[in-house]
Amino acid sequence: MRSMTGYGQAQASNPSFRMSVVVRGVNHRFLDLALRLREEQRGSEIALRDLVSANVQRGRVEMNLEVQPASVPEAEVELHQPAIAALHRAAQELLEAGLVSAGPTFGDLLRVPELVRVRGAASAWQPEDAELLLALARQALTQFNAARDLEGNKLGEVLAERVRGLFVIQAQLAEGRAGVSARLLADLRSRMQDLLGDRNLDEGRLAQEAALLADRSDVAEELDRLRLHLEHFDELLRSEGAVGKRMDFLAQEIFRELNTLGSKCRDAEMTRVLLDAKVLCEQLREQVQNLE
Repeated sequence: MRSMTGYGQAQASNPSFRMSVVVRGVNHRFLDLALRLREEQRGSEIALRDLVSANVQRGRVEMNLEVQPASVPEAEVELHQPAIAALHRAAQELLEAGLVSAGPTFGDLLRVPELVRVRGAASAWQPEDAELLLALARQALTQFNAARDLEGNKLGEVLAERVRGLFVIQAQLAEGRAGVSARLLADLRSRMQDLLGDRNLDEGRLAQEAALLADRSDVAEELDRLRLHLEHFDELLRSEGAVGKRMDFLAQEIFRELNTLGSKCRDAEMTRVLLDAKVLCEQLREQVQNLE
């Protein structure tokens, strides 16, 4: 069981480049990869995406790749010779005409766009550089997954505690269901006596009405389905792989059964217990959103 939240990084260098890879993950319904790399490394994009897809099934994953030259490159100066020559001739004509007192300096040339360019001689990107980048990505993803495993184990403990609480409530509801008919008959008799006063009550009719109420409010099927859903959830807690989406659907089914139980329940104590169950289930639904 893994969380979708994690962090991993790796860095190394070779004679040509210093490289670092940082991987971050947050919650998302599907796998959404944001890969940030320079144009020189675009040839590695497909391999990097395949690598992430093999390690992550769900979540928003950001992978940042930084590549810097291992040493300061030598500077190269490029001069636009034809333009400089034309500018020199024009300056000489102005000097001869007495329109200016001095010709252009090198600083003046630097201020003219495209006349002088200063560039660093960048190292060429080689296959061994791409291999090192992929190796760093694997290391960063290994660390990323280790962090997600650790967070997933913590979430699993929280979810297991909530499920245990729901099992207890399901058992309480099943036990309380046994005396529902007797309580409904007693409540119905009390209300009828309040309405009719001292007149005799038809016990047969009372029993019949109480039986109808008990049948309409019977929650045996809902309690059985709730127990099955909880058992399934408990199995997922002990399983491997990406179970977050399945747990999310199952938590919705558990909440649906609790709502049905609440609509059919006519007992005040059972209603109170159901409110506690809904709180636990809502916490369950919030936590499974963090799982892969």
